[in-house]
Formats: sequence, structure tokens, C-alpha cells
Amino acid sequence: MKDLHFTTDTIIPLIVAEDIRQLNKWGIQDRSPSEWLMFATEELGETAKAIGEFQYRGGLAEDVVKEAIQTATLMLKIAEMFQALLVAKA
Repeated sequence: MKDLHFTTDTIIPLIVAEDIRQLNKWGIQDRSPSEWLMFATEELGETAKAIGEFQYRGGLAEDVVKEAIQTATLMLKIAEMFQALLVAKA
């Protein structure tokens, strides 16, 4: 499988939709950095499971995409929170 460049018409809308889904489900949350990392690690584990299911048990590519988007969304939320700290320091 080849690395592909992110495109605004495919992956980015999925991430934005997932962000909205997470906000609707959980609301605005205020967690410690280690809690956010634990949530992200759990999502990464689900992505690993979906890839294993796809590769070895006939799992669906859609499941891999779903889990990877959830993981990516959470990681971007973490980056955004830390970026806000950098901006606040400036």
C-alpha cells in the first residue's frame, strides 16, 4: 500500500465529520494530557485490531477507515490543544 497525499475532498471531510460526531456524543471535554493520550492509545488499538481483521480474517476496509479516522481526529484534537498553548505563550 502506498502513502497518498491528504486531499481535502476525501480524508479531511471524514475527519471534520468525526469531530462533529464526537462532540455530539461526548460534548466539550476538559481532560488532562495523559487522559487524552490514553483515549488516543485506545483508538489506535482499535485501528490495529481492524487492520488485523482486514489482513487475516476477511475484515472490511471500511472498518479500518472508520477506526483510523477516529484515531486521527483525536490526535488532531491533541495537536490543536497544544498549539493553543503555543499561541497563548506568544
